[in-house]
Amino acid sequence: MGATPFEVPERESIELLQHETVGRLCVIEYGYPLAFPVNYRLMETGGSLRIVVRTTPRAAIARYEGPASFEVDHTDPDRLNAWSVIVRGELKRSVGLEEFPNTYPLLTEGRFQWIVLDVIAISGRRFTSAHDDAGFYADWEPATT
Repeated sequence: MGATPFEVPERESIELLQHETVGRLCVIEYGYPLAFPVNYRLMETGGSLRIVVRTTPRAAIARYEGPASFEVDHTDPDRLNAWSVIVRGELKRSVGLEEFPNTYPLLTEGRFQWIVLDVIAISGRRFTSAHDDAGFYADWEPATT
């Protein structure tokens, strides 16, 4: 018996992003994808969504500009369910006097560079699963909105 996947509507995916504070920002460095755990905040302004991150200017994510993705998920093995949201967009450094919400990074020293992921697409999935004789397992099925 495998997992039962459910498509997560865009509005619910946005709500899931709003309630979390840590995700993984994925960029390309030297031709290879890399995922970095970051503290973030989701901003909705003028009908546009943006994910903002505060980092050090020396970090790989601070030097990168271009296509990127962002992923947040949650697994609850006690209730046998999980969800995942993936965001795609364009990552850029912020070089203005824009007001961003505090992301409360775990590491604070030297974190004065803001980077912004302008959201282009969001996909979300939720699934429930079950224990079997081999233990916990689940099947992932992406759903786009």
